[in-house]
Amino acid sequence: MKKLILIIGLLPLMVFGQKITLDSCVNAAKQNWPAFKKQLAIAGQRQLIDETLNKNRLPKLNLSGQATYQSEAVTFPEVPTIPGFFPEFPQDNYNVELGVNQVIWDGGAVKFNKAMQYAANEVEVEKLNVETFGLIGKINQLYTQYLFLDKSGSILKVSAGELDKNMATLQSAYQNGAILKSDLNNIKAERLKLKKEMVRVELSKLNVLTTLNLITGLQLDTTRQFIVPQIKQDVQAVRPELALMDAQLNFSGSAIAKYKTVRMPKFFAFGKAGYGRPGYDFMNTDLHGYYMVGAKFTWQVFDWNLFKKKKEQVVLQQQIISDNKAIMAKQISIEEQRYLNEIDQYQQQTEIDAQIEQLKKSVYLAAESQMKNGTITSTEYLKLFNEWKRAKLTSELDKLKLITARLNYNHAKGADIVN
Repeated sequence: MKKLILIIGLLPLMVFGQKITLDSCVNAAKQNWPAFKKQLAIAGQRQLIDETLNKNRLPKLNLSGQATYQSEAVTFPEVPTIPGFFPEFPQDNYNVELGVNQVIWDGGAVKFNKAMQYAANEVEVEKLNVETFGLIGKINQLYTQYLFLDKSGSILKVSAGELDKNMATLQSAYQNGAILKSDLNNIKAERLKLKKEMVRVELSKLNVLTTLNLITGLQLDTTRQFIVPQIKQDVQAVRPELALMDAQLNFSGSAIAKYKTVRMPKFFAFGKAGYGRPGYDFMNTDLHGYYMVGAKFTWQVFDWNLFKKKKEQVVLQQQIISDNKAIMAKQISIEEQRYLNEIDQYQQQTEIDAQIEQLKKSVYLAAESQMKNGTITSTEYLKLFNEWKRAKLTSELDKLKLITARLNYNHAKGADIVN
């Protein structure tokens, strides 16, 4: 079963080959995380609840037997005129009996006990959902972090390519005496700084992938293409913490219903058949068969207000849960609003970033031409080059921050799948 679910969860990876999506990481993590085994166990509990409690409605059979020897037995005085009028009771007795008990009405005990166990099972499901919810938040963070590092690495490679292209031209200009050696060395030093930054980015990517692999059980590496998630808009979801509190309230309500059945009258049918001596006719000293059938009821008329006190305890627990739920709802609302504000902020910033990047690029290209002509120094050129590079990085960072804010907003609402 687990292998089948794991294969289904990894289908996105099989379909897209080297492409990785956020959904595929989330699905793989759910199946790889130790809590997944618990999820399978919880799913199987509901069927066991039915199978177990439904058996309480079946007849109960009880077979018993005994053999006894008594040091003395009942004796009657002889009737002078009628010898042997009273039988002589034996000191050894033997009995084998089969008893049957059938519930006619149990006051709703099985029904409400089943409802209570269902509710307890649902509480466990929601606890697991809360645990998984936190795990998904961690995956979102790692995934977007890798996207930024990957984009940063690409920008650094493009920047390094720009410097490499210009260094070939500057080397020729230096040999012709058009520029100073210090200008050429300045460019080479900047190229080494880019190389150093690229090494740092690659190591950071490996660290992120190591954590992501531990969580998902996948074998991701830097050759995989991580797809930028397309965020669903206007998702409708419920935070698992709120769903857990609803499940706890439902469990408390089912507990009250179960307690109430304790005082309800209960009706039973019963029967007993046996063979031995003595039977129900103690005067018959022969081994013989005998039986009895009947019906009975039990009713706890007064419980010294025990049910009332238990109900009061449960009502107080429900009030505490309801208060906690109200507090949690307010916290979630504040969290959602914070992410909405971030979304608005980064939407505006990305629009401005695009304009800044274009302007910085035009200035850099002009400086590139000027340096080749010897009208500006390498220091001035590198200053403009770094401003263009930072503008590109800032632009990509804000784009990913916008995606992250949207992810966080959906996550705050309780949604976990995005693509």
